[in-house]
Amino acid sequence: MAIPKERIYSLEGKGLKLTTAEDIAPYLTELRDFENLEEVRLNGNTIGAEAAKVLADVLKSKKTLKVATLHDIFTGRLKDEVKESVIAICDALGELPELVEVNLSDNAFGPLGAEAMSSFLSKHTILQVLRLNNNGLGIQGGQTIARALLQSQKESEKQGKSPSLHTLVCGRNRLENGSAPEFAKAFAALKTLREVRMPQNGIRPEGIAELIGGLAHNHGLSVLDLQDNTFTQVGSKALAEALVKWEVLEVLNVGDCLLGAEGGRLVVEALKHRHTLKTVNLQFNEIENDGAVALSESLRTLKVIESLELNGNRFDAEGDAVEMIKAVLSENDLDDVLGSLSEMEELTDDEDEDEDEESEAEEPTSAARAAEQLSDLVDEMKKQLSI
Repeated sequence: MAIPKERIYSLEGKGLKLTTAEDIAPYLTELRDFENLEEVRLNGNTIGAEAAKVLADVLKSKKTLKVATLHDIFTGRLKDEVKESVIAICDALGELPELVEVNLSDNAFGPLGAEAMSSFLSKHTILQVLRLNNNGLGIQGGQTIARALLQSQKESEKQGKSPSLHTLVCGRNRLENGSAPEFAKAFAALKTLREVRMPQNGIRPEGIAELIGGLAHNHGLSVLDLQDNTFTQVGSKALAEALVKWEVLEVLNVGDCLLGAEGGRLVVEALKHRHTLKTVNLQFNEIENDGAVALSESLRTLKVIESLELNGNRFDAEGDAVEMIKAVLSENDLDDVLGSLSEMEELTDDEDEDEDEESEAEEPTSAARAAEQLSDLVDEMKKQLSI
């Protein structure tokens, strides 16, 4: 949300240590006298419980406040002190009738902080944007946040209106599989999400499948970032099925998610349904040559794509599949879209041997037929693209 500079009060990055009411008093005088306040930025300072309580008293009077930027404000504070501070601040925020965005990222308050803000999240039904990145929530904290979001949806329903939340950032929180069922329930109930970023959470395939199952109910999803979780074929299949439903998806980041050879192929084949995509990150996913060939076919429909990242996968950077990808992009006047392929991965000797053994175990006619079909497909696409 773009707020005019003259309506922003900022102490951003000043490195202030505000422990007591006396420490914060000069700034509260400024804040109290600030008219038509729409955003407050306190990030990059450290606020103690006593200071937080008097800050809350002033915040609750700023009825025009729309955005509270409060990331990284508890450095060096004890957990119990942080909990008191979060309760005081969130109680104040809950009284603001125009507050639509809250950023509490980079505050290591863990499950206690999640519990402290749960009442606010449950009741403040006008909240549109919630940023909780790198808070050390863990499974328990994640469950608490997800349940609060679900309760907020129920409160909205009681009020006869649709939920307001459209953006959730909740990365680097060790959410793991344990929190996935609760988030899936919340996502499925909300149906209003447009942007969801949950990278680096240690979520494994079954949890990913649950999350995506919930997100599939949000047909207006435009941005999805699940980078550095683990998909394998289970999560990839769920993603491939959901891609058909996200009709306005523009950003898909599943880099470093271990899609695997089969999972990667499923995902890239499904991309052909999403002609709205502008940014696609599939880096470091063990996608192999057949997946790259399938991607070249899907790219025919992706005519507005602006960034395509494939580095670190398992096909030759100078091979036929990459040439086919480049040719399709060129055909659509998108020559500068493909990112670097400088770190492409090769199969290890052990993996090569395993593949050889598997190949020998197959019926000769089946193996020959599969190889012939792939060769025919490559030849046909080369002819179509005049490579």
